[in-house]
Amino acid sequence: MTNIRRISIGWILILALFWTPADLRADAPATAPATYTNPLPVDVADPFVIRDHGLYWLYGTSSHEGFKTWRSSDLIHWQPRGLAFQRTKESWGSSLFWAPCVLAHGGKFYLYYSALGVVPGGQKHLRICVATSNSPAGPFVDAKAPLLEIGKSVIDAEAFLDDDGRAYLYYALDNSENVLTDPRNGKEIHQSHIYVVRLGDDLISIKGSPVFCTKPDQPWEGQTVNEAPFVFKHNKTYILMYSAHEFFEPEYCIGYATATNPLGPWTKAANDPIVWHTPEVSGPGHNCVIESPDGSELFCVYHVHKNKVPGGARLLAIDRMQIRDNDDGSVTVKVLGPTSTTQPAPAGAGRR
Repeated sequence: MTNIRRISIGWILILALFWTPADLRADAPATAPATYTNPLPVDVADPFVIRDHGLYWLYGTSSHEGFKTWRSSDLIHWQPRGLAFQRTKESWGSSLFWAPCVLAHGGKFYLYYSALGVVPGGQKHLRICVATSNSPAGPFVDAKAPLLEIGKSVIDAEAFLDDDGRAYLYYALDNSENVLTDPRNGKEIHQSHIYVVRLGDDLISIKGSPVFCTKPDQPWEGQTVNEAPFVFKHNKTYILMYSAHEFFEPEYCIGYATATNPLGPWTKAANDPIVWHTPEVSGPGHNCVIESPDGSELFCVYHVHKNKVPGGARLLAIDRMQIRDNDDGSVTVKVLGPTSTTQPAPAGAGRR
């Protein structure tokens, strides 16, 4: 069984007291959608989607003031719901609100995100923070900012809750501060690496020390970036999806690695990259994974460059994803994309 962000039955029943079928109707088209075409008309980068009480909630890099959210019943039609998190005069983060991740647990929602703020010594650096809310719509309020302090800039938070109740925070060590020497020519290179650290039982504290996961060491990755981790569990295998190349490059892409322990060690897949640019799609990357409305399909949710122009402006895209169990106990992940042609709607879209 694939573990993709679960919510307790008790919390679903509580929400049912407050959310009526009208909430579902508000996010549904007049008729059930038969198809969709990427990119979807949502201006967002670094998308992250959760499903709660039959509704999908989308967050991403989207505002200088915090994080916008959108709501959908089918993964295709998204309705803006305003700012789920908005900075205040008291906020630690002042700008560069990037790459949110939301985890639902115990009747609360935890928003992990990157932001720029003042660290000890008076300089501004990127750090990961955590905010909480009683609703996926927010408002989220900072619970610990910054959450993780290792003396260097870190971005791209990914919180994963395992079957045994232990929680982990995956993140990218930003390449602005990770300077290495290229052994081939002696030149300096800036690299981002992915790490993981245990979260405390309260989900707003750090437990233990960071553990290395991956770095750019494959020819298809370029020399500078492993970032945007997304972790989930398929049967007994942990799957770490991540992005390589710089986000503004057309070659920005998605690969994956596997492990038998959430702390690794991680083995990169032989069929990487699994999402790569095409003449019609530029910069597909920074993904999450979510189930279709009826639970029968997996979808890779990612961003692409707007108007096929490399750079900062990005749009939402979704494509089907498959996981094959191999005879040797390993798994193979495949994304049926990136697509730019008409695709069937996610299974169960439009059903009640």
